[in-house]
Amino acid sequence: MFLLMVVLLMAFLMVNDRAAASEGSGPRSTWLWDTQQIVTNKDQLLTFMQEHQVSQVYLQINGSISIDRYKEFIKQARLKGIQVHALDGAPSWVSSQGLSQQRSFFSWVTNYQSKALPEEQFTGIHLDVEPYLYAGWNSQYKKTVLAYQTLLLEARQSSQRLGLPLAVDIPFWFDGQSYSNTLGKGKLSEWVISNTDAITIMAYRDTAAGANGIIELVRNEMNDAALKHKKVSIGVETTPSAEASFVSFYEEGESYMWEQLNSTRSYYEQLSSFNGFSIHSLHGWMALKP
Repeated sequence: MFLLMVVLLMAFLMVNDRAAASEGSGPRSTWLWDTQQIVTNKDQLLTFMQEHQVSQVYLQINGSISIDRYKEFIKQARLKGIQVHALDGAPSWVSSQGLSQQRSFFSWVTNYQSKALPEEQFTGIHLDVEPYLYAGWNSQYKKTVLAYQTLLLEARQSSQRLGLPLAVDIPFWFDGQSYSNTLGKGKLSEWVISNTDAITIMAYRDTAAGANGIIELVRNEMNDAALKHKKVSIGVETTPSAEASFVSFYEEGESYMWEQLNSTRSYYEQLSSFNGFSIHSLHGWMALKP
């Protein structure tokens, strides 16, 4: 009996340590790419997000899923204090046919919003285009960048018509990418910040400090966004990465992740642009070891 009590006490302390490590980290968001999960695993997803203090989930649009499933999920999420933003995007969106793909997405969201009650509606638009994964990024850089900018300008107009804020995912290294075209010239990161309501920086590293750590890699975007009165959510990875072990927290686990994110928060929390963290992805986060 004594041994059982010791084991239970140790388990209790471990849970409390994890909770304490993650407290006060700021607003939390996550990506939900496997939309089928809102049909087959809805309650578990919502319970996990509520227990982990998620305030926003970026939910990918899947036209094959009934809008009634979206309505049910969003309504229950909002009852738990979780806002749901419509998510989509692909590198192919910067191709010659890309605008039509984006327009199809906004058409779906517009139709959905018109049929949903206020408590069932999306509260934001979230785009993850990643134009650097499109072949033209290397072979036709200037043309591809302009296509990307044109895409986002139309997305901003479409979001405004819906009355929804527009947020966009960008990599931390966009501050080193330039543009010079009919829209002007400058740093690509600054342009994206100026022409959206908020950004999420994909700062996929597993340490806060150092030259290759999260704090340093997001510095320029955090400062630029503060000057422009915009918000930044700092994104981190939890799924396995084939690129390098330092990209994801998959190896280290959740407690270590929150230690690093709390260090990042302590550094940036006084900056007006700081808007917490985005954990990629919900599936990876749920599978992350303690």
